[in-house]
Amino acid sequence: MNEFDQVNQARPDVPPYDPGTKAMARDQLVAAGRKRLAWRKPYTFAVAGALALAVGVGAAVFLPAETPRVSPRQSAPVALPKIALMSAEQVFDRAAGAAVEELEPRDDQYVVTESQTMFASYAIGENTEERWLYRTKRKIWLRADGKQDAQGRDGVLQIESIDPVAYPGWEIPKQAYEERGVSVMPLTSCGTRGPWSKDYATLKQLPTDAEAMKAWLHKTFPSDGDKQVGPEFAVWDGASELLREAYMPPAQRAALFKALGTLPGITVTEGAEDAAGRKGLGVGGVWRGQRSELIIDGESYALLGERSVVVDEKAAGAPVGSLLASTAQLKVSVSDTAPDAPVTSKEDCSQSQGG
Repeated sequence: MNEFDQVNQARPDVPPYDPGTKAMARDQLVAAGRKRLAWRKPYTFAVAGALALAVGVGAAVFLPAETPRVSPRQSAPVALPKIALMSAEQVFDRAAGAAVEELEPRDDQYVVTESQTMFASYAIGENTEERWLYRTKRKIWLRADGKQDAQGRDGVLQIESIDPVAYPGWEIPKQAYEERGVSVMPLTSCGTRGPWSKDYATLKQLPTDAEAMKAWLHKTFPSDGDKQVGPEFAVWDGASELLREAYMPPAQRAALFKALGTLPGITVTEGAEDAAGRKGLGVGGVWRGQRSELIIDGESYALLGERSVVVDEKAAGAPVGSLLASTAQLKVSVSDTAPDAPVTSKEDCSQSQGG
């Protein structure tokens, strides 16, 4: 099943616009589609006017079945997850009380997260399709109070592209190497905010009680009647998004972990590895043929990252053992400043919203 609707080809008469506006538009567009997804690549959905030749991204995206093109450079499968003896509730209870360095940013400061990611990318043309696994090192400065800074930005995003990996059964296309180097862009929400907002001030307003947090997650991230995954997936998906590339205050983080530990179908695996090669406990479940996990350090019980491994070839559309998504949250800190980056204009913002 194609989790993103296939889009029309690019309209050549539409002029390009500011990359920062484009980045936030990408994030909003992909977030809307994440009601049915387990993974996505943030700020990387190619936009041209009304969403044209898309590089759709999200490792839990399943396109119509077709004969794969075998690649000699195809990545080796990972070992199938081995279920551990600990329960998800036990692991998340320990994660809720993990001793980690806590932050208390001022409203005028930025929360800075550094991560490494790998997600699936799809380039769909009129009669062509290409797939690859896109890898980056990312650094995000996000204004702590959720407001725009003096330059009209919600934050700044720095992306360093690193060598791609072949999507199982597909050749790495030339365009997978086109985004080499480091790019820095402003992030602007264009005045729109929603449940995906991850600034410190917004996250600090979330419930601090596990039951209240669970109720909030179900209300905020409904499954919309999708019988293929159910409400547990929607809650898991939303919670994972809130934890990804963000700093959640300790009381809310503890409530979130404890709420996730009560979800049905969530189990623990051993030897789960994040994008930086660190191993821990994989806590998660299986949806559409993939096991999507949060990776928790087996000693400190701090959150390391995420991964998605194929366990059902027919349902996932990729060989069993394929690693289709992997992240690592490397560092979280506070900064008084963010890098200089061009600020989008009101006209560009209007265009990114379809105006």
